Amino acid sequence: MLGSLTGVIRVAVLFLLPHFAWAQGQLRAGVAKTAITPAVHNRKVYLAGFGHNRIATGVHDDLYVRCLALEAGGQTEVLCSVDVIGLFYDDVLKIREQVKVQAPRISHLIVASTHVHEGPDTLGLWGPTPLQTGVDESYLSWLDSQIAATAVTAARSLEPARMELSRDDHPLLGLLQSVDRPPIVKDPYLFVMRLTGIGAGKTLALLVNWSDHPETLGGENSEITADYPHWLCQYVENHLGGTAIFFSGSIGKVSTLGNQVALQDPETGEIAQDRTWKKAELIGTRLGQLVERALKSAEAPQVNSILIRKSILFAPLQNDHFRMAEAAGVFAGRKPLYSDGKLDRSTVERELADTGRIRFSTGHDLQTEVDYVELRSGDRVVAEVATVPGEIYPELTNGGISRYPGADYPDAPFEPALRAHLKSRYQFILGLGNDELGYLIPRAEWDDQPPWLLNRPQRWYGEINSAGPDLAGVVVRGLVRLIEQR
Repeated sequence: MLGSLTGVIRVAVLFLLPHFAWAQGQLRAGVAKTAITPAVHNRKVYLAGFGHNRIATGVHDDLYVRCLALEAGGQTEVLCSVDVIGLFYDDVLKIREQVKVQAPRISHLIVASTHVHEGPDTLGLWGPTPLQTGVDESYLSWLDSQIAATAVTAARSLEPARMELSRDDHPLLGLLQSVDRPPIVKDPYLFVMRLTGIGAGKTLALLVNWSDHPETLGGENSEITADYPHWLCQYVENHLGGTAIFFSGSIGKVSTLGNQVALQDPETGEIAQDRTWKKAELIGTRLGQLVERALKSAEAPQVNSILIRKSILFAPLQNDHFRMAEAAGVFAGRKPLYSDGKLDRSTVERELADTGRIRFSTGHDLQTEVDYVELRSGDRVVAEVATVPGEIYPELTNGGISRYPGADYPDAPFEPALRAHLKSRYQFILGLGNDELGYLIPRAEWDDQPPWLLNRPQRWYGEINSAGPDLAGVVVRGLVRLIEQR
């Protein structure tokens, strides 16, 4: 009798082993979203972007954190998109600590911001005055906990899923991007990932990655809104089902503002005016329609493993405005400086003509992170995710860096073009991933001192909101090392 039982157990084990191996390789997906709109009637909410002391007067549409969990081959990656102007690396580290306690099975968490300019100031730069923070620390603490909880909920809802991948470069995608600084390089590519539950066959999530500043309403608007991503996600969810998750891509110098982006209002037959709700709605709706178009030619690879790499980087801070902001408490202590890889909170006192005496941070570097994720089918890389801790200029993504008279470093070597080093057709580049260091500008195009590029009578926009001319090289070369690591 005992021998017969042993034989039965042996047969059961032999049957279950391949089944267990299959389960380990089977892709699973989970999704969750949570409203993160701040209350505006019982507190002062400073709006991020455009200028100081812009206070919210109401809510047009809710802001959300949306998280997608992917599990395969024993690795669980969670991707979260947040409808705010940006979060610092210190914020992301706090969120990860909470997630680790609540869901230790999560291998890695990425938190990226859509960079909406009509939400709360989560960085501190748009308070009442340049040296007064716009951050509400109680809201920020609550936001961190909401992001963590949403990531955990997504991971706890994992179920067997089928993935579809698509990309598109329809001419309209480029026409929805305005660029007014040379070189005129855009990143028009639309990347889409759809997850469908195998059990019920319903769409779980639809991830959309595209590049354009969500600032369509301009600085005159005082109502909270997610801008065009609101209408994009609404269209996708209404027409395709599931939870839509939007990630901004290479959004440096690329905007929805201006007459370059012209859309006809079907109700009036007229071009929608700039800085209006109608223009934001039309952009989001057109993008939703292009997502539908892209999915008609989607492919469905059998994803059975996930490879995750990350690297901590130290980027030189060469922007004195950022140093003053850190010393003045504008960042609420969330962007400390480092020297030789160690935390450095030292300051000196300086006299400024318009401000008087002020403490000035003297640390050398900013600590940040870049991530690279491969979705694999056997040995084949079918899709990739790369994070960029700021607003990267499209020529750093796609190539096209140029030299111009008047540049501060005209002979600087060109940084590598990121997409040229990626391995798959489906290249999801998440701007403002895990940090916001401002604009990533090619060093050869850096122009912080006159004469200005192309003899322009006034300075170009960008350098004032960048950590410095070496930032792009540190980040892009750091990512290339991760991609090519063996």
